[in-house]
Order: sequence, then structure tokens, then C-alpha cells
Amino acid sequence: MAKIYIDAATRQHPHVSVGAVVIKNDDKVYEFTTLFEGIDNNEAEWATLVYAIERCIEYNITEAIIYTDSKIVVDSIEKRFVKNKRFKKYLDEYMKHETSFNLLFTSFVMRKNNKHADTLAKNGLYKHLNK
Repeated sequence: MAKIYIDAATRQHPHVSVGAVVIKNDDKVYEFTTLFEGIDNNEAEWATLVYAIERCIEYNITEAIIYTDSKIVVDSIEKRFVKNKRFKKYLDEYMKHETSFNLLFTSFVMRKNNKHADTLAKNGLYKHLNK
């Protein structure tokens, strides 16, 4: 089963975020980053989750556990409900993509255990802001 670690880093002014995905599958490690503009960090965590799922599908990963340090994301997926309407589209995307997997879990991980994705996101944001 693949282990996927995700995180997002955000700068408030300008409103820019970078989502990072680290996929560990068998003996391979894949790293991805993506830029999001005009969204806050909570929304960037959701957008990164969807981005990670899309990368898994692209790499034909059918069994995965996604680790995130966003308790809001994990709780919302477990309950299949979001309080904030901005996040509904991401939850809907997650549930739509679930059918592409034989097994898919999303689990909370402490920030200290998510360093690879955290560093990747922060470095990506730094590079974007200092072009």
C-alpha cells in the first residue's frame, strides 16, 4: 500500500499557497508541488488532497493511505460532511475519486511526522515568492 504525505504552505499577502505531495510506493519516492492562488491555507490543504489523489491515479496506485496534518480534512472525510461551503467541492472530488481505488484511507499525522511534505511545500513557496 502506498503512503502519501501531503501539506500546504501559504503566504497571506499575496494570497499564494504551494501544495506538496510525497508518494512512497514500494521502493519509489515521488515528490510533487503545485501552486494555488487566492485561497487560504485550509483550502490549500483540501486542494492538495485532491491533487495527491490525481497523482495517485496517474501513477496507477490503487491502494493508498494519505497522511495529512490537517485535522479538519481528516474529520470531514470521516463524517462525509464539511461545515464550510468552500470545502464541499473538494470533499465531493475526493468521494468521486475514491471509486478509482481498491482501498483509500486518509489519516491524521502529527506535523513533526510530516516533515518531508512540510519542507517541500515551504521550499516551493519560498522559490515562488523569490523568483
